[in-house]
Amino acid sequence: MVSASKGTELARTAAAGALPAGAEPLHLRLRNHLRDDILQGRLAPLAQLPSEAELIGRFGVSRITVRHALAALHAEGLITKVQGKGSFVAPPRLSQSLDRLRGLSESLTGEGHEVQARLVASSDAPASAALARRLCLDSGAPVTELLSLRYVDRQPLSLNRLLMAAPLGARLRKADIGRRDVVDLYENDFGLTVGHAEVEISATPAGRLQRKHLGLAEHAPVLQVERLVHDAAGQPLHLETSWYRHDGFSYRVRLER
Repeated sequence: MVSASKGTELARTAAAGALPAGAEPLHLRLRNHLRDDILQGRLAPLAQLPSEAELIGRFGVSRITVRHALAALHAEGLITKVQGKGSFVAPPRLSQSLDRLRGLSESLTGEGHEVQARLVASSDAPASAALARRLCLDSGAPVTELLSLRYVDRQPLSLNRLLMAAPLGARLRKADIGRRDVVDLYENDFGLTVGHAEVEISATPAGRLQRKHLGLAEHAPVLQVERLVHDAAGQPLHLETSWYRHDGFSYRVRLER
């Protein structure tokens, strides 16, 4: 049995005639309609979607139906929400292959993207026992922390924290990390040979710093990538943790049987 309120909404939708008929709930039909507009290019990347009021008037549906449809599109990563401004079509998701050890600039600039970084903060402190073990340092040895924000095509993509022995950190502070990958600096400016990296990827809720610098809502997820980078002799160079926007980045990997 259809409720009175649902029956009224169905009648309004039929009168508007904008959504195709079907057995699916109205919010799914509205989601599919907007989804098709996005995937077929009628709504371009970064284009602003009509407001809730405009969607209500155009399709003759309720506000809760519109909100359910937009929430579904957001969960798929097809739209982003900007507080006080509305919903926008998400930019194309960037991806990086895990076939070999490369920096973000090395991976993306070849595809026509502009990659930049901005140093947010830097500090020196004694290494904790756990960090000293990972970097093969004496407990309490001075380590440098570099916190940077990376942009792709002038949009914030990731917040990055580098931890390394203080002498190496002092050299990186003076280097051009705004436009060059750290591994590129190691190999071409510092005379180091990068050997391999141990990588761990996980999903985690965005913390205060991630929300602030990446423009994320509270409880939004981020893709957390931790890399322990070693030189050719196996000595750790740095421990890097990157937090990527969940709606803007993914990794690609090819597996052979």
